[in-house]
Amino acid sequence: MPTVYFQTFGCQMNVADSDTIHQLLSERGFVLSESPDGSDLVIVNTCSVREAAEKRAKGRITEFANKKSGGQKLWVTGCMAQRLGDKLKEQIRGVDLVIGAKQMERISEVIDEALPRNETTPAVFNKSAVTDFVPVMRGCDNYCAYCIVPYVRGREQSVPYELIETAVNEKIARGIKEITFLGQNVNSYNCEGMDFPDLLLKLANINGLERIRFTTSHPKDCTEKLIGVIASSNKFATHIHLPFQAGADRVLALMNRKYTSGHYRKLIEMIRKKIPAADITSDILVGFPTESGAEFKETLSLVKDVRFTTAFMFAYSPREGTGAASMKEEISKEEKQARLAELITVQTEITRSIYEDSVGKELEVLISGKQEKRDEAWMGQDRGCKRVLISCAQVEAGMILKARVKKSSGMTLIAERIL
Repeated sequence: MPTVYFQTFGCQMNVADSDTIHQLLSERGFVLSESPDGSDLVIVNTCSVREAAEKRAKGRITEFANKKSGGQKLWVTGCMAQRLGDKLKEQIRGVDLVIGAKQMERISEVIDEALPRNETTPAVFNKSAVTDFVPVMRGCDNYCAYCIVPYVRGREQSVPYELIETAVNEKIARGIKEITFLGQNVNSYNCEGMDFPDLLLKLANINGLERIRFTTSHPKDCTEKLIGVIASSNKFATHIHLPFQAGADRVLALMNRKYTSGHYRKLIEMIRKKIPAADITSDILVGFPTESGAEFKETLSLVKDVRFTTAFMFAYSPREGTGAASMKEEISKEEKQARLAELITVQTEITRSIYEDSVGKELEVLISGKQEKRDEAWMGQDRGCKRVLISCAQVEAGMILKARVKKSSGMTLIAERIL
């Protein structure tokens, strides 16, 4: 049987897209390889959200191209593939096929054109896991000034419920217990009169789906109705990823975020009231063009007040083709890095404190698998976003256990099972 190797960069949507391609290739007889060496097909799924992400992807693609032998094929997919198109073949000799992110809408046809079906026996698509992803939306209509996503993934499209339900049931049949529903802005979901909170309620009724997560929410579209749905059932994870990006209203306006810091703070207040134990996480961007030192301090103030469980923190870098690309850079690279370092120090201390505050509390932990080299040590995640280590016997991946936290160790809670 032919073999395929995947290298996936970027967000959870890219992971889901790689899984879709993997499944379609399995139907054509391909089996998954753990190494690019000797594989018949190598696929690199790329990210374009930041320059550093593109550089990493290009480095790996070049490495694979230079090692090609014996008729091996090299495909490049994802957002960088969409942005660069066939220019990528000129930049890196050895790339055989470029599949842009927008082509995921017709990926089966694209693969059929590249690999005509034959009489090869289909391979078994087997992803060993208890958690997985299902896209409910593709594309984005927000056009934040720093973001390339709307240009490489296109306009918003909501996936019909019937297709989502089919995907969920297929994953449950493979042993999946928890699904994260994906979209650049899931709160914009609207299909045949069904909004995102209604979609979540309907999905919660699917037998075998034990826990539901979603990402990402845009603050301008996060509603009290949505938070009420999350609070209504233990099936919903108490983790809300709500990017705020910057704490100064002038900077938010330049970013085209369409909300103020005051609006964001009220959202957090509403979430804390309805779901007191919620883990709130965020994306934060420092050094956006013209951001002053005082405006950066407003970002720090918001971080200290909200107390995110964790956050993805970045220094701004321009992306060609975005609204901010033409803005004059007035902040030095050194100043950006200094602001980022200060932010990371503040957030790291908050994260450490939140983990320590969990000691003595009871959790519901979804077991994902064994910790390597320790027979009775199992890894899992609570209903929020915290990693948990439990030492106990007679456990299987996919079980949801009650546990009490004994101590915190870095970014992991050490717990004991409650019988």
